[in-house]
Formats: sequence, C-alpha cells, structure tokens
Amino acid sequence: MDMNQLFYHHQIALMGAGRARQTGLAAANFDLARHYAKRINRFREGRGLAPNFLGYSVAEGSVAA
Repeated sequence: MDMNQLFYHHQIALMGAGRARQTGLAAANFDLARHYAKRINRFREGRGLAPNFLGYSVAEGSVAA
C-alpha cells in the first residue's frame, strides 16, 4: 500500500471512529485509526523520513529570489 492509500484509509478510519463515538458504538478493543497511523510511521521510517513528516514547508521548498 502506498502512502496515499494509507492516508486515505487513516482518514476514513478517523471519520468512522468519530461517528462510532457519537452513536455510542465505539469498540474499545480495536482502534483502526491507530493501526493506520502505525503503518504510516513504519512506511516513513522505512524511507528515512521523520515520523511526523508532512511534506516540505513553503520556507524549505522555496527558492530565494
């Protein structure tokens, strides 16, 4: 699974968890959002990226004129 797929599934899991908490159906024994967060961090670490890498900031990616 590539990074975009992991981000997609993580976001869907977050939305599902939010709905489950609102309806009182949250399962205490499995946290799918946390599962995908761990997979995202393993993916990042395997490629030498920082654990919270989100992309290049404007300051880092800009070229001085």
